[in-house]
Amino acid sequence: MRTPWESFKQEALDHLRALVRLDTTNPPGNERRAADYLAAVLNQVGLKPALVEPVSGRTNLIARISGADPAAPPLMLSSHTDVVPVELARWSRAPFGAEIADGCVWGRGTVDMKAKCAMDLVLALAIGRVGVTPSRDLIIAAVADEEAGSQHGARYLVDHAPDLIRAGYVLNESGGFTMHMGGRRFYPVQAAEKGFVTVRMTVRGEPGHGSMPRPDTAIVRMAMLVERLTRAGLRGRTTRLMATTLRELGFETNGAPTFLRPLLANTVAVTMLQAGYKDNVIPGEASAVLDGRILPGESAASFLSELTEIVGPEPALEVIKQGEPVEWPIDTPLFKILATRLEAGDPGAKAIPWMLPGATDSKFYARLGAVCYGFSPVRLLPETPFGSLYHGNDERIPIDGFFWGLRVYCDAVLEFAGLRFDQIFS
Repeated sequence: MRTPWESFKQEALDHLRALVRLDTTNPPGNERRAADYLAAVLNQVGLKPALVEPVSGRTNLIARISGADPAAPPLMLSSHTDVVPVELARWSRAPFGAEIADGCVWGRGTVDMKAKCAMDLVLALAIGRVGVTPSRDLIIAAVADEEAGSQHGARYLVDHAPDLIRAGYVLNESGGFTMHMGGRRFYPVQAAEKGFVTVRMTVRGEPGHGSMPRPDTAIVRMAMLVERLTRAGLRGRTTRLMATTLRELGFETNGAPTFLRPLLANTVAVTMLQAGYKDNVIPGEASAVLDGRILPGESAASFLSELTEIVGPEPALEVIKQGEPVEWPIDTPLFKILATRLEAGDPGAKAIPWMLPGATDSKFYARLGAVCYGFSPVRLLPETPFGSLYHGNDERIPIDGFFWGLRVYCDAVLEFAGLRFDQIFS
């Protein structure tokens, strides 16, 4: 039975609001709440999802719609169900109330990323109701723990249940939103993301009494190193993908605006400082945590070498955690479909490849050979502060923009799966 499009839109909105009302703040996560909700809905159309729970309450859901050609690389539609904590006093509306006001749904997770989770859910429902067979397997994945490193989510699935999620292509978060620039509209589709190298930098010196200050203590030397790192800047390099992006945007590398510069170089930010244990003791050790982000083609070793060139041989540099940078080709049939559908949905706009300065679960899916794109479309007005809503206060998504993105998303996925819109919707 085909689903009327207007009722489908309302159904998607209802599921989005229901998901937002489930508090899956990480930590502690409690993603089981979302997994149980999604499973109950999917079971209504005969899809029997697998629930994978590394530890109690940290639940991943995976469902599969079998395709006609088992040799065709599957397409996985991925989302994460955990959300970051909220500063309750700084929200003007209940963060888990899913209220509708000013044309938006308000609540933690509306942008990051329960809107796409709702899109994946309702599209699977609509396909299941009709009973048609796509040309390739479609995998629906709603995973845990993305906001805290994916130890109980995508990373766990890749390491312990790879056959459940092995796919040729993945559509994940962080792409497909309207970017207004120079009177034009662009739609970035993420096809790369920087890696991360988190480093503890430590210097040591002679401890002493606070009444006998001197200029060579561990704290003083650490302060000098932090200033040196901040002033120096790291090695710049324009990757092939970012060269395409700059060309489409009409910028030269040297004239790129400030918000693009982190995509054209390795970066480092000092995020934590620690020293001392008593107010009248000069400590013998000081440390700083450095959040390093590296371009495709770089590694933890090359990043440490670059740091050493700036800070010298004295401080000890210890890698705390790392994740490799990744970049995927943009000359694939799927990327072409995504770009074509975005541009058809907003005539005069331009879809462009994009690199994410942060990290997503796509980093882990890439280990299984998947080509991953960030594609969670939403149409935005120029005044919408979309970027600041990720992890920000008063997170919200415009309903009209969500409905626009839902149509673009369904069109793109159905086309790549060998299905027609009028087979599924009326």
